[in-house]
Amino acid sequence: MEEKKPWYKRPFLIMSLILIGLIVVVQIVISVSPSDSDSDSTATKTNSYNDDYDTDDDSYDDESNVLNDDSSSSSNNFSTDIKTSLANLKADISTMPKDNYDNIENSTLEKMYFDPTGANPSASSQISAAMNSLKNVQKLADDAKELANKPDSDYTQDDKNKLTNYSTVLNEYLLAFKDYATVTYQDKYTSEDPSTSQSDKQLLIDEMNTARSNWTDKKNQWLSQYDEIINQQ
Repeated sequence: MEEKKPWYKRPFLIMSLILIGLIVVVQIVISVSPSDSDSDSTATKTNSYNDDYDTDDDSYDDESNVLNDDSSSSSNNFSTDIKTSLANLKADISTMPKDNYDNIENSTLEKMYFDPTGANPSASSQISAAMNSLKNVQKLADDAKELANKPDSDYTQDDKNKLTNYSTVLNEYLLAFKDYATVTYQDKYTSEDPSTSQSDKQLLIDEMNTARSNWTDKKNQWLSQYDEIINQQ
C-alpha cells in the first residue's frame, strides 16, 4: 500500500491554494477600487458644480448691475431744462388752435341736422358727409391720445405728466362730442317729426340732453387744462 504524503509535500496542491488566494485578493481589490473611483468622481463633479454655480452667481451679479444701470438710465430720461420743456409742452398742445375745435363742432353738427327720409333727394350725400365728419372727429381723438407718447427727453417729469393728463382730457372731450353728434344724427329729426308720439319725443330729447351734458362737462375739463398750460410762466 502506497504511503500518503503530507499536504505540504504536494506541489500541485500548494500551487492551487496559492492561485485561489490570489483570485480572492484580486476580487477584493476590484470591488474596493470602483468605490474609491466613484468617490473621486463625485468629489470632482461636486467641485465642478460649485465652480459652475460660482460662475453663474458672477453672471447674475453682472446682469443685476446691467438692469440697475438701465433703471437708473430710464429714470434720468427727463433731462431737459425747465424753459425748453415748457416751450415744448405749449407747442404740443397748441398744434391746432383752441378756436378750431369750435369750428369743427359747428361744422359737424350742421351735417347732423337733416331729413334722412327717402323724400329728401340729397339724403344720401348728406349721410355720407355726416359719417365723414364723425370719422374726422375720431381721428382727432386718436391723435390726442398719441400726445402721451411724446419722448420723455423733451420734458421735465412734471411737464410730461401734464402732457399725459392733457392728452387724456382732450381725447375724452372729443369722444364725448362724437357721441353727442351721433345721438343728434340718430334722434333729432325723429324728435321733431310731428308723427312721433310725445312720449317717444321726450325719450329722444332726454338722450340728446344727457349726451350734450357729458360733452359740455368733458369740454370744460379740457379747456381748463389747456388754459392752465398756455398761461403757465
